[in-house]
Amino acid sequence: MGCVEVGTGSSDAGESHRVLVVDDNQALAAVVAESLEQIDSELRTSCTTEPADALRRLREGCVDCLVTDYEMPDLDGLALVDRDGTDTPFVVFTQRRDDGIARAVADRGGAYLRKGASREQYRRLATLVRDQLGR
Repeated sequence: MGCVEVGTGSSDAGESHRVLVVDDNQALAAVVAESLEQIDSELRTSCTTEPADALRRLREGCVDCLVTDYEMPDLDGLALVDRDGTDTPFVVFTQRRDDGIARAVADRGGAYLRKGASREQYRRLATLVRDQLGR
């Protein structure tokens, strides 16, 4: 079972963008979603730990940008993007350092960011989400 709308941002702040965070670690997915909303009040986040749930939401048009982990038990982040079929902008946010994955993400029009230990990573992630939304 995945998590639901985080909803910490204010809807009066202008145009909002729906961002779905997918990570097999529910606590981390929630932290990423909350951090994105705290940094950018126009981002409305939700999260899930289930790639199948993410695919359903993507296909229903409920997502403006996808933020996905790469390494997950059932489906990796690139396979999720490939199965999506909706051309939704995306960011792969992963601990894995792999130039091949980074190139594959870029080849699909996405952005790649390594997870780190600092809060600054969430600012960088928010910037990449905004860049993807503007493509």
